[in-house]
Amino acid sequence: MKQFMQQIPDELIESAKIDGASEYRIFFQIVMPLVKPAWLTLVILLFQRLWTTDGGSFIFSEELKPVSYALRQIAQGSIERAGTIAAVSFIMMIVPVTFFILSQSRIVETFSHSGMK
Repeated sequence: MKQFMQQIPDELIESAKIDGASEYRIFFQIVMPLVKPAWLTLVILLFQRLWTTDGGSFIFSEELKPVSYALRQIAQGSIERAGTIAAVSFIMMIVPVTFFILSQSRIVETFSHSGMK
């Protein structure tokens, strides 16, 4: 995020200051729309990390454990559960893949800007 924000031209921020914009207005109306693709990418990566967390160290109730915990418990069983493991893995993949497909243009935009000077 820091590097992405450093790519914003200083002239753009200086012109907003000359026009009388406050620091908050510059941040929320100029900087934030320009770094929206980077924020979206960061949100996707954080969501994916949280989605695959098993929660075993901080969730003690079995009813509140996430799907990834159930997948690990199923995988510890015998080979007869291979179909169930495949079904749960597919369900685990649906949400991140759908989220990525819906926001793919923003993510590609972020990657294309990251290599530019």
